[in-house]
Amino acid sequence: MLLTSQKWRCVVEETFSSTDALFEALLKNRGIVTPQEREDFLTEKGAQLYDPFLFNDMKKAVDLICDAISQNKKILVYGDYDCDGVTATSILVRYFRSHGCDVSYIVPNREEHGYGLTKNIIEDVLKQDPYLLITVDCGITNIDTIAELKNRGIKVIVSDHHNVQDEIPDADAVICAKRQDNTYPFIDLCGAGVALKIVQAMGTDKRYPVTGDIWRQTIELAGIATIADLVSVVDENRTIVKKAFISMKNPANPGIRIMNELLLEKAGSRKFDETFISFNFVPRVNAAGRLYDSSQALNLFLEDDEQKAYEAAVSLGEQNDERKQIEARVYEEAVKQIEDERRPDEWSLANTKGPIIAYDSSWHQGVLGIVAGRLSSTFRRSAIVFTADSIEPGNVKGSGRAYGDYDLFAALGRVSDNLINFGGHKKAAGVTLRKSDLTTFMKALEADAVANAPEEGEQDELEVTAKLAFDIINFDTYEKICKFKPYGIGNKKPLFETQRMLVVNVNDMTEGAHIRLDLADADGDTSKTLSAVGFGMGIYCKILKPGDIIDIVYSMNEYTYKGKTSISLYLEDIKLAGDTSFLWQKADIAEELYRSGMELDQIAKLAKTTPAEGLIPSKLDYLACYQKIKDECKGETSYADMPLLARLVTNLSGVELTPFKVARCLEVFSEAHLIKLGVLSSLRVCFRFHKVEGKTDLKQSAVYMRLLEHG
Repeated sequence: MLLTSQKWRCVVEETFSSTDALFEALLKNRGIVTPQEREDFLTEKGAQLYDPFLFNDMKKAVDLICDAISQNKKILVYGDYDCDGVTATSILVRYFRSHGCDVSYIVPNREEHGYGLTKNIIEDVLKQDPYLLITVDCGITNIDTIAELKNRGIKVIVSDHHNVQDEIPDADAVICAKRQDNTYPFIDLCGAGVALKIVQAMGTDKRYPVTGDIWRQTIELAGIATIADLVSVVDENRTIVKKAFISMKNPANPGIRIMNELLLEKAGSRKFDETFISFNFVPRVNAAGRLYDSSQALNLFLEDDEQKAYEAAVSLGEQNDERKQIEARVYEEAVKQIEDERRPDEWSLANTKGPIIAYDSSWHQGVLGIVAGRLSSTFRRSAIVFTADSIEPGNVKGSGRAYGDYDLFAALGRVSDNLINFGGHKKAAGVTLRKSDLTTFMKALEADAVANAPEEGEQDELEVTAKLAFDIINFDTYEKICKFKPYGIGNKKPLFETQRMLVVNVNDMTEGAHIRLDLADADGDTSKTLSAVGFGMGIYCKILKPGDIIDIVYSMNEYTYKGKTSISLYLEDIKLAGDTSFLWQKADIAEELYRSGMELDQIAKLAKTTPAEGLIPSKLDYLACYQKIKDECKGETSYADMPLLARLVTNLSGVELTPFKVARCLEVFSEAHLIKLGVLSSLRVCFRFHKVEGKTDLKQSAVYMRLLEHG
């Protein structure tokens, strides 16, 4: 059971009751102030691409390419197996084919070769005997391999967007904005974005021009990759994505058009936007490289024969379905491993602060990152999932995802003595180590997490863009907000807070997995309602009831049903707002005072209650807590905030309980060995019920006896 709320941090504290004022505030919040900045951000006229020759070595790269084309020399494009690498490869191959070049490509297999231009695949490269090798989305760290290729007389252009380590390869040209002597004005292009700049440079050079069709395909492919690779959607990346969406209204690339038609047909009337691309298109392209090789993804983008492109699209869908099945199995096994009561107590979730670690030698390497992300979401903890290294026996490879503000990459850097290698960034990382060092690594990472634990609540902070009055949650506001699209990193979809919403109706969706609420203004006209949907928030069906007053954080969307379009709110978080008593509004303070040793009589005075009435659980309270919470936990480790847990038990049992009473019940259950309890903050706990046979006497708990004295 996951029953936690987040700490809300509002960027603009003002509550807006005017759409125009909100729009101006959102622009200012993004640093868009001057008329030129407004034009650049909001209009197509301002969406321009930088001069590609601002890149170091771009002139060298263009001259090398022109030399290879003019002499009909063999060109080899070397990419990567993910969506960014596949699209980048397709961009250059399609350009070279448009000039009748002798061009081929290689994309490595994840399990056979690993990432990048490594020694594991160099023989495959040499068999091609290219005159010119161009890397896309990789190569910047492959110093030794590129040196060997150069020694064999092969010309090499490295195009990449990843971080540079100590040095750059001694290639004939290195196109990467992360190099220390970079001269390009924007450093956050994805791999396909860098490939686009090479094609743009060729078009600017004009010796081997770029046709309109090839340029549109280049824009479309780079736009998909920009969304897929989670780079920032600002500056030139925003321009690329905007231009891509314009082109993809009638795609130039046959595979993109066919895939879009298939997906939109499945999705019905769903809008074509960055969310659609991210959750529908990209997983299918990535599935090929995760499970097998990327041949079908490349076929999708490189085939002009529509039947073959259609077959590739269907195959990618089937591979994605298989990926989902494998992912579901690995996730289920990982959860069982984490929840297993035989797992050493030192690694129980209630006893640790660091990332969750799961390992099995049989797990498929291609789904580790997705599973780590799901574990992180489920347990609200960072997670790293390991399997056996398919290339180096005796090693294990892992993929990690960070939760909240935890800096996974920095943490790995601090414990790197235990690692063979690692890479990534704050939110996601890959790591390799010897299997024999796995326990040592876990201990080091846990010790580091304890030493660098953030302030309370920091990991659960939800950034809210602005507060809105109920009356401006309408189509006018929604249309103004849509001017900020496309959304992504650096240009997040706005989240809004509206306070004191009256719950009019509560409905469950998909057998209780989700919740739909009808909400009205608690202090205004309650006949006007809005629909709000909370995906994955089905447990709130047991917490909320008509008449409750809540505060919500949400994004604004449109929903079309039977030809009628209306505004729909997608809920991000809910807080109970109706009860204004001390033990509810100041539940965290009451808990902190108790833990600091303050007598119950003193806390009761602040709460304006008698200890037994508001602070000390009765036998009926203990029984209700134990039965109802255990039923909801279903044998799983649970995370819960006391106010939400108190409301859940109250609604399910009919017994009125305060957060303070629920906290004392859990404390007593822990001392009586009924549960394993971990206290995470003033109001948040992590617990798991033990398997207990027979009755348990709560009097064995010191807390129970101490409370009894005040009852």
